[in-house]
Amino acid sequence: MDNRCLLLIYLLAAIILLLAILFSRDNKEFSFYKLSFRWPPSACNQGSLECKPDTLGYFTIHGLWPMYEDDTQVPPYDPKKNKCTDVTPTDPKNLLPLLKSIETTLQKYWPNYKNYENINMCAESWKHEWKNHGICSDYPADKPVEYFGATLTLAQNYNYDPLKGTKVVPREDPYPATEIVNAVKEKVKATPQIQCNKKDGTLQLLEIRLCFAKAKPLTPIDCPHTFVPGGVCQQETDLIKFTPAPTE
Repeated sequence: MDNRCLLLIYLLAAIILLLAILFSRDNKEFSFYKLSFRWPPSACNQGSLECKPDTLGYFTIHGLWPMYEDDTQVPPYDPKKNKCTDVTPTDPKNLLPLLKSIETTLQKYWPNYKNYENINMCAESWKHEWKNHGICSDYPADKPVEYFGATLTLAQNYNYDPLKGTKVVPREDPYPATEIVNAVKEKVKATPQIQCNKKDGTLQLLEIRLCFAKAKPLTPIDCPHTFVPGGVCQQETDLIKFTPAPTE
């Protein structure tokens, strides 16, 4: 058998294995939730994002995500590839009227930085989170208010701020990553996950993510990875700036 035939056999075997992994993943249940808080001053001071009307000076919610055991996200609902619910899920385009009872709180704590005063702009963020994460959570796929309401309640349990009441506060001098991690851990009683971005070569605290066991009521557990795999901060000795909010 020549080398080309062997290469073809290996390639076919790899494709079959990949398909088997993808098929099994699309049909297995997730293991835990990840609640992500984002820090606007770090998100808004680099890259192309223009935050309007100004930069918020408090943590906001990025999302509540169902996660597999290997710390990867459950893929979005798809009736053919990932039919994660037996009911017809609420179409994201019909979402806003169903969230009227919690709309004001969502707009404050789960905004769209591009224009958080514009309810329709905020709704675009909620539609994205519902489509990509909410439908395949174990909250009713036809009752999005339960998913968003539960996320708000979970975040409120930590005052919408995983660092509130700790000694880690916004400042110009960076903190060792381990100091941020330990401050959150002491408050939450579980190891968080940290995500950073970079401004002029300086690491900035971008997100703090808390992990929760799937069983309700959701209880905190250690996140599988302290730092986002592949992210710009990866070591406990990394120096991370908790960027102050603009004063102007």
